[in-house]
Amino acid sequence: MVTQSRTKSQFERIEMPGDSSFAWKEITGRHFTAPFHHHPEVELTLITAGHGQRFVGDTVEPFQAGDVVLLGSHLPHAWFSEARCRVSSAIVVQFHPETFGGGILRAQELESIRGLLELAARGVVIQGETAREMQRRFSELSGLTPVQRLTLLLEMLEQVALTQNLRCLEAKAPEETVSPVDRKRLDEVLRYIHAHHQRALALPEIARVAGLGPESFSRFFRRVTGHTFIETLIQIRLASALALLGESTDTIAAVAYACGFEDLSNFNRQFRRTYGITPSEARRRAQVQ
Repeated sequence: MVTQSRTKSQFERIEMPGDSSFAWKEITGRHFTAPFHHHPEVELTLITAGHGQRFVGDTVEPFQAGDVVLLGSHLPHAWFSEARCRVSSAIVVQFHPETFGGGILRAQELESIRGLLELAARGVVIQGETAREMQRRFSELSGLTPVQRLTLLLEMLEQVALTQNLRCLEAKAPEETVSPVDRKRLDEVLRYIHAHHQRALALPEIARVAGLGPESFSRFFRRVTGHTFIETLIQIRLASALALLGESTDTIAAVAYACGFEDLSNFNRQFRRTYGITPSEARRRAQVQ
C-alpha cells in the first residue's frame, strides 16, 4: 500500500433506478473523468479496461484491467487513467448500507457480509481467483430482472466475504470538509501531478494550476491533505514505478528515471520505505502473478 496525503473530495449524489434499490452502470471512455469524490453508498467496482492510478482515501496504487475494489460509505476515491490509455471502462455497483433493510444485515446468515462491509470502510482489494470470478458475475447483471440482480449482489458479497483473496487498503477518509472551490482545486492539482509526474515539477508551476501564489498554495495543500506537495509527488511517482516494474523489462535505473526520480539511491530508499521490499523484489513478484 502507498500511503498518500489525506485528500478532501467532492460529494456525489447517487440516483437509484426506479425499479432497483441499488445502482449499477457501465462507464466507458478514453479516460475516467470522475473527480475525487465520496458518497454514502457502498461501491463495488470492476475495471474492465485501462490502467493508471487508483486514489482511495489517503492511498494511491496502480490499477489495471481486472482490478476489483469494494469501498465503504463516504470513502473518497477516483481512478486516474494514464495518458496513453486508448480506452478506460468499468462496471460499478453502488448500494446504500441499508439496501437490505435495517434488520436483515443483523441476521446470523449474513454475519460474513456484515464483517465485509465493516472492512470496506477502509477499502478492500479483491484478488486472485475471486477477482476473476467477480468479473464473470459482473457480466451477468445486464440480463437479469431487478429481483435477480439483488439476489446476485448478495451472492457476490457473500463470495467475497468468505474468500482469503482480500487485501485491506487501510485507507482513511478525511476528518474535515472543505469548500466546493477547494475540492475542485485539489482535484485539478492531483490530476495535473498525475499527468506530469515523470518530469521535474516545481512548486510555482503547480501553484499556477491551483490559481494561487507558491506560499498560498503550500498552505492550501498542507491544510487539505496534511502533507506537502513534494511528499505527494513522491508517492505518485512510486505508484507509477511499481506499475512500470511489472510491465517493462527496463533496468531499475531506467524505471526510476522514467517516473521522475533523478537519484537511484533515493528511489530505492523511498521504494523500500513505502512498500517494504526492493524494486527488484517487486518485479519478481509481478512476474509470478
